[in-house]
Amino acid sequence: MNGEIIVERNGPVVTLTLSNPSRRNSLTFAMYDQFERQCKVIAEDPAVRVLVLRGAGGNFAGGTDIRHFTALTSGEQGVEYEAYIRRVQTALLDLRIPVVAVVEGVCVGGGLVFAALSDLVYCTPDARFGSPIAHTLGNTLSAASLARLHACFGRRRTSQMLLTGELLTAQQALDAGFVTAVEDSQLEARVGECISAILRTAPLSIRSFKELERRIDHGHSMVPTEDVYVSVYGSADFREGVESFLEKRKANFKGA
Repeated sequence: MNGEIIVERNGPVVTLTLSNPSRRNSLTFAMYDQFERQCKVIAEDPAVRVLVLRGAGGNFAGGTDIRHFTALTSGEQGVEYEAYIRRVQTALLDLRIPVVAVVEGVCVGGGLVFAALSDLVYCTPDARFGSPIAHTLGNTLSAASLARLHACFGRRRTSQMLLTGELLTAQQALDAGFVTAVEDSQLEARVGECISAILRTAPLSIRSFKELERRIDHGHSMVPTEDVYVSVYGSADFREGVESFLEKRKANFKGA
């Protein structure tokens, strides 16, 4: 499958660009693996002070590339998949430096969680945020991801997204507190100002904030979830969701 993580470095600032533009930057397993490796490399480099996340081709990121889900045929494989995704997300969460997400266009599914795990989110007016999986694939989220979305959007706004499949506009995401600022022509200037301000801060203070945040999130990761994953990923509805998505038709969910 196509897709890559483009790595750029400018002094103490590293930029990771999620690149699979023909599929709105849906995330392949190869991209997840590369993303995890890069986060671990960054974590070991004390000279890196800021990580910037971007998407290629006018979108931030979609969820996992749906083609991977054709291989998930049992609930147990769903448990393994969720553990894998959590490991990738943990590599990002474990960083002790600020993470700035720059969002254009689509930011959904796994891309939404990457943005939620970032410390600051700058976006363009055309950005759209959501996780419409109840309308498309019929899968689920991890407890840790759900808790982070509650913290970033608020419980009611998160429920609005998940229960209706609605994508929020940039303004709605700003009003909810998920987005730091909405910019158009001044986006790069605002991001540059933010990074400059971060580079003037005390590194140990930043590390302390990030470590405390990591410990708080760790508690959510301890919630029992495997029985939920087995019931969802082992269902006929999930197989129907994957097939209908790939066949570009509306899913016929039956609750089984």
